[in-house]
Amino acid sequence: MNAPLAVSETAAIHPLPAPGLVVRPVVRADAPILIALCEEHAGNRALERRPYGPPRAQPLELLEVLFEPPFGAWAWIAEIDGALVGYASATAGFSMLERAYCLHLDEPYLRAAGRDRGVETELLRHALDAAQRFGCLNLQCQSPAWSEAARELDAPLRAVRIEAVRYVMRMESDVAQA
Repeated sequence: MNAPLAVSETAAIHPLPAPGLVVRPVVRADAPILIALCEEHAGNRALERRPYGPPRAQPLELLEVLFEPPFGAWAWIAEIDGALVGYASATAGFSMLERAYCLHLDEPYLRAAGRDRGVETELLRHALDAAQRFGCLNLQCQSPAWSEAARELDAPLRAVRIEAVRYVMRMESDVAQA
């Protein structure tokens, strides 16, 4: 049986977004910015990311999935007064068991200037809006721990935390044959 997330005392508090906050979809011209943010994010999570292997050197797959039909990923950039403070990204998924699409939200990344300013909440709100627009059955988020943004959006009241073990099998020839 899956237990709902515990509700914290701050769950009912919805902070106002930082003045000057703009969250917008990524466009092709943002690719270098998005890649730089992804590299920062991965660098901050280097130990956790080791099983996944290194990122692709060329951005071709990233550009294809974000900007060419059939689209399979979406990303949003957050800025405060024109300064980049973070991003969030999501990919399309499908569940055979539910016979429906879902949206997989990667853990949002925030630079220090964007923390505790309502940025993560706005990024999550954009992902929720996208999942609803796309007709997804649900939004799924994987993170080392549920974010403060999820609590601020009352996710503990609407979401179920599912404990799982994630296995990662790298496809590099020397690793895959081991």
